[in-house]
Amino acid sequence: MSQTPHRIAFAHGLRGMAALSVLLSHYTEHFWNQRAVAAAFLAAPQWEGAAPGLVALHAWLPPGFAGHFGVALFFLVSGFVIPFSLLGRGRAGFAAGRVLRIWPTYAAGLGITILAVWACARHFGNPVPFGAAQWVAQMLFIRDLLGMPSIDGIVWTLEIELRFYLLCLVIAPALRAGQVRPLLATGLVLTGLSAVMGALPLPLAWRAGLGELALSGQMITFMLLGCVFGARHRGTAGAGACLATGAVLLLLFGLQWAGGVMAAQTGPGLVAYGAALAVFALLFAQREAIRRVPPVLDALARISYPLYVVHGVAGYAVIRLMLEAGAPPLAAILLATSLALATATLLHRVVELPTQRLGRRLSRRLPGPGGEA
Repeated sequence: MSQTPHRIAFAHGLRGMAALSVLLSHYTEHFWNQRAVAAAFLAAPQWEGAAPGLVALHAWLPPGFAGHFGVALFFLVSGFVIPFSLLGRGRAGFAAGRVLRIWPTYAAGLGITILAVWACARHFGNPVPFGAAQWVAQMLFIRDLLGMPSIDGIVWTLEIELRFYLLCLVIAPALRAGQVRPLLATGLVLTGLSAVMGALPLPLAWRAGLGELALSGQMITFMLLGCVFGARHRGTAGAGACLATGAVLLLLFGLQWAGGVMAAQTGPGLVAYGAALAVFALLFAQREAIRRVPPVLDALARISYPLYVVHGVAGYAVIRLMLEAGAPPLAAILLATSLALATATLLHRVVELPTQRLGRRLSRRLPGPGGEA
């Protein structure tokens, strides 16, 4: 069993659940139901063969449920735990820790994805479907603002995550104090900005970038729900204030979704995000009783970030090449899953843990929060 402290064990376990949900969505739904998209990522011919029986299971759920559900859990957990990183740390220390937490592992994982795409494209005699400029934009997490397609299919959530960190720097005193009223004000501001950006009469290229920025505001509003849970966990806000704040933030999130770039997915998306919120809330309510995480979830949670980074398009490449070699679909999925788990474990040990330790040491050496506005 995990040795995770029991007060946050539920959040640790949800990371594992989120990682599994996203992986299953990509390998047993997205690759097969959005074949043209998968082929474009790989610069490979679209697979025209049969899909595995696992795909039929997704028909019982709203479209894209597993992917939305997993991402929503990641966002809620991030909103819950990130404010704790500000306790006892100044803004510089927080920023240094976050950069070293996110960037080195992502850089390594993206490199593996690029190698997988190169191998797949070369096998089919096609050029790699991206260039150096796209790689640089993706490494800087500004790809969406420049209107560039994604190399790995998952960076959009990390772009949002980094913008959430920037917001945390702005509202750091409120997060340290565990106040919920500033979270409500922030949600209202984000919703207002999203509406303004959607209404501005700008050229199409500009509107696309602003639409992606509005998407960040939408998802950050949802992440603020995790901050509300964090304030309640710390006892810095009452149950009534948290319920009221959470209800308004959830409403604002729904309004932004319905009017944003993902409006076509409003119904299925809100169902999945609502389900994730319900699971999070249920386990939060039982957090004192959850003292250990089951071993499988614990193992997945520990490698959840490198697994998320490396599993997507690199896994698609493995599946596509295996199918081309005549392997049954289920065998291709199992091999891609095994390789993703092994690669994520290696990245966790070789890149993620050392850079996490470096980030902690560096953040401790930088000035604390004393004297910050």
